[in-house]
Amino acid sequence: MVGQGGKTIAIVGGGFSGSLLAFHLLNRCGPRDRILLIERNKRFGLGLAYSTGNSNHLLNVRAGNMSAISSRPSHFVEWLRELPREELAAMPEPPGATGFVPRGLFGRYVQHLLGDRIWREGRSRHLDLVTDDVVALRRREQGWEIELAMGRRLAADEAVLAIGNFPPAGSTPGYFGDPWDVKVLAGLEPDRPVLILGTGLTMIDTVISLLDHGHRGPIYALSRRGLLPRVHLQTQGGALPAPWVFNEPPRGDSLVSLLRLVRAACREAEAQGRGWRVVIDGLRPHTQRIWQELSMPQRARFLRHLRPWWDVHRHRTAPQIMERILGAQSSGQLRFLTGRITGKDRRPSGGFAITVAPRGGQVPLSLTVERIIDCSGPRTDCTKIDQPLLRQLLRDGQIRPDPLRLGIEVEPDGAVVNRNGKPATDLFAIGPITKGTFWEIIAVPDIRVVCEQLAERLIPEPAVAERSLEAIES
Repeated sequence: MVGQGGKTIAIVGGGFSGSLLAFHLLNRCGPRDRILLIERNKRFGLGLAYSTGNSNHLLNVRAGNMSAISSRPSHFVEWLRELPREELAAMPEPPGATGFVPRGLFGRYVQHLLGDRIWREGRSRHLDLVTDDVVALRRREQGWEIELAMGRRLAADEAVLAIGNFPPAGSTPGYFGDPWDVKVLAGLEPDRPVLILGTGLTMIDTVISLLDHGHRGPIYALSRRGLLPRVHLQTQGGALPAPWVFNEPPRGDSLVSLLRLVRAACREAEAQGRGWRVVIDGLRPHTQRIWQELSMPQRARFLRHLRPWWDVHRHRTAPQIMERILGAQSSGQLRFLTGRITGKDRRPSGGFAITVAPRGGQVPLSLTVERIIDCSGPRTDCTKIDQPLLRQLLRDGQIRPDPLRLGIEVEPDGAVVNRNGKPATDLFAIGPITKGTFWEIIAVPDIRVVCEQLAERLIPEPAVAERSLEAIES
């Protein structure tokens, strides 16, 4: 074995998914086991979602549902309450289970899980942080050889792909394919109009960033259906809303039957005064199983017809954030458009002349905008991603796209399926790139369970029952 008596596990990607898996592996490591957590930049534990420094970019899930540890559901809230007094005093309200806190705080929490020593020294007893980009992952007689962009080569017995969403399309002057690009707001005159593509949660973050940046000009947000994320309800008291309990577990044998079941439950919940949200939340423990029970044609049908509606009801936003969005709309600064772009011409003086064909065949709309920010969602077809690691893995036949091109194909235990349809025994994947198998795999509660299960698969017999955070850091 590479680890000379133990094993070496390489995690490619040190964002939330990779760091959480590292934490759960640390809980199980034997004396000679080593974990390599490899990330192209220094944002270990953060990824894109939790690296924002804007305190108005809030979690879209209540703090009480954000624990990294299934057996300790209040762990994140407990950590929040131990923050320095001055930080607690600066919060709009005391941190509680029903609140929505800044995403950057959750990133710090994930980093805390790996222990303080790792940030001082770059390594701990069982964990090494490697700041570099993996450009190739090649199978060897025993395990894997990992080639890094700066020329180093590492060896591992097993490898896990935790690379997050595929990189966005490239940017051109005035057009930003990556809404998180630090240059999105740079040099933007506050009175100039901006066009945002997409009306989902990333659009909301972008509008909040523009408003916080002092932007006064028009903001247009365009999508095919014009659907906005629904909002979480304010809660009374400190208890989390109880999710709906189905009399029988919903099945995935028929998409039509499933839709009828959910609609009936929503009507019943509304009649009880609880509202439809508890039904959507009550589906959460069943969603992955339902998805896997659906036939491939049924899944494709869901993606074509129901996905936009599911997304806006399932992935909701915090009430205080939606209040600002609706305020910007009421003032006339923010305008939501439904339709598609039929013309885009670069203007000699800068910016773009845009033609929008509204949904329903109305008269085309002409816009002049200074910038276009693409918030329409990540790309998912791995065969169209220009990334060295993905190209090499595809070329060598170590991975293949899932049938719906939502990511790469994996087994329910996360084992990567190769070009010939054979699951690997030493290569796994977690996070958004496994959406084709799991569907619900971007939220913390879902990733938490997958990481716990994969850690148990990789190290079946833990050295100790459960380490404390202090023991992990030593």
